[in-house]
Amino acid sequence: MDMQWCWTCFLKRPLQTKETLENELLSGSVSLPLSNRRVLFTAPRQYATKLAARLTERGARPVWVPAIEIARLSDSNCMQALDQELSHLERYSHLAFTSRNGIAAVLERLATMHGSLQAAAAHLNALPLRCCALGADAEMLADAGVDNVLTPQEASTQGLVAELQTRGEVEGAAVLCPVPLVFGLTEPPIVPRFLAALQATGAHAVRVDAYETRPGATLEQCAAERQLLAEGHIYAVAFTSTAEAEGLQHVMGGKEWLQKTLEKWSTVLAAHGPYTAAGAGQVLGLSVTCVSRDFGDFSGLVRALELHGSSS
Repeated sequence: MDMQWCWTCFLKRPLQTKETLENELLSGSVSLPLSNRRVLFTAPRQYATKLAARLTERGARPVWVPAIEIARLSDSNCMQALDQELSHLERYSHLAFTSRNGIAAVLERLATMHGSLQAAAAHLNALPLRCCALGADAEMLADAGVDNVLTPQEASTQGLVAELQTRGEVEGAAVLCPVPLVFGLTEPPIVPRFLAALQATGAHAVRVDAYETRPGATLEQCAAERQLLAEGHIYAVAFTSTAEAEGLQHVMGGKEWLQKTLEKWSTVLAAHGPYTAAGAGQVLGLSVTCVSRDFGDFSGLVRALELHGSSS
């Protein structure tokens, strides 16, 4: 089964209003806070198009460095373990997704098992199971035909735990968590903390590897982008996950070079939410000063960059 449907629904964008058309789309780029500022972003391919579009709309000049890569499970034993869990979803009260990649991987496997995406969604809807997703990720499940998706007010894993507590759904819950298998990088603390928080609040959390995260490029492949950083032509570096910070160190030739270069040019470090900011800052050994507070989708990250640009 082709995964293109997942990324197609991911890239759907809201219609522009008349006011937006008049006040923004016809504005010259010089009137925008990010006008002609190069923003290097490190998201994987599946997310890159949407973030690049958001940056471009606001006058920025996006520079993409795929610091990490998202891919299907390559180990047959891991795939078998995933299929085994998905074959017995009746054991669980909740299916908790931490990313769109997990949703894509699970729906793909279920569609293979049941013959089609529609049949996979019908299977999920027939189970006494609640699917949980963060922020705009829920749209992917809805577009696939999955009903009654729980979305926390705060689009984060800790926000999901809090939402389950508020609803009285966490005590005694059996929660299956499809998460990434990390290769060549240190696993960020987000998933372990999520599982620990579920356990601490009385749930039985089960981790299953659903897809792979690994370095997305080599130093040689990113030589041109490295030169832009070295010469001070990058206004900001934007991270959408903690793993991207370590991935960027790999593709830029190491932590020391990257740290010194970012400090030399006072490059703005931006992150999609406070959890990513904390993780990226720890990895880089630098302060992430531009943090999106509305992290349901990438618009919040771009708005944070605009506000930072307006004040600088």
